[in-house]
Formats: sequence, structure tokens, C-alpha cells
Amino acid sequence: MHPRRREDRRRHPRRAEPSSDTAAHAYTYRHMPQVGGVVHTHSPYATAWAARAEPIPCVLTMIADEFGGDIPVGPFALIGDDSIGRGIVETLKDSRSPAVLMAGHGPFTIGKDARAAVKAAVLCEETARTVHLARQYGDPPRLHQEHIDALYARYQNVYGQKDPTA
Repeated sequence: MHPRRREDRRRHPRRAEPSSDTAAHAYTYRHMPQVGGVVHTHSPYATAWAARAEPIPCVLTMIADEFGGDIPVGPFALIGDDSIGRGIVETLKDSRSPAVLMAGHGPFTIGKDARAAVKAAVLCEETARTVHLARQYGDPPRLHQEHIDALYARYQNVYGQKDPTA
């Protein structure tokens, strides 16, 4: 929903129809119980990769860390029903990636909560941009799979500050 200001300057949601992507999001939540957040953007670089139906190759440590390999492409699907959701689930169900580039549409990301899904969306766009820029000088080499696996395991299980209250 898009907020607007009332006369007394307090914000309140305006009455609006649900997003045309609601069925896709709902399908994802129903079929991936570990997901607590879904984000969809039309960020320019990631959407450009989706327009080409081309996965973003794992050529940087940050891609290995966050996505566990290439950022995959999901099938083209029409908007308005759960077709996009089916494509998201089918593409990500056996993938370590929290992002999928839906062909001819744009990126969708998932996470354990909304914050994790937003983080994945931001990193997906940054990755798409950086790899695009790198390709201006030629094709960057994909990282070796054993390095991708090691980087992903470290980032997911060791890297960062631990919550002392957990």
C-alpha cells in the first residue's frame, strides 16, 4: 500500500487494490514455509539480466557468499495469477540462491524475513551492476565450484557478528 498524508499530517494507507503480484507472493509463502519475506523490484541492472534471460554468473566472492552460485533465471510467466510464484518456487526449491531473475520480468528475492529478502534484493542489483561493468572489459571468469562452496559455507555459518542475546 502507498501511504498518504491526512489533513492532520498523520499517515494512513489509501484504499487500493492488491498488487498484481499478490498471487505470486502468496504461492511462494504457501510452498516455501521457510520464507518469511518476498521482494520484487524492477531495479535496472537485475531487470536487464532478466530481459536477456541470462543468469548472473558467480564471478565474485560476494555472489558466492550471498547467493551460493549463479543467480538463476526462472521461466517467463504471465502476471496476475500464481504463475510467477510457481516459477519462483520451481527455480529456487533446490537452489541456495535467495534470488531469481524471472525471464522477461525482473528479480524476485526471498528471505527468512522481510529484512533478509530486502538485503538479497539490494545485493542482487549491486551484483548485476558490477558484473555488467566487469563485462565491458571481457568475460570475467566464474569462480571454481569448490571456492564457491567454501565461501558460501563461511559466510552463512561463520562470518559476521553473533547476537550475544541469542
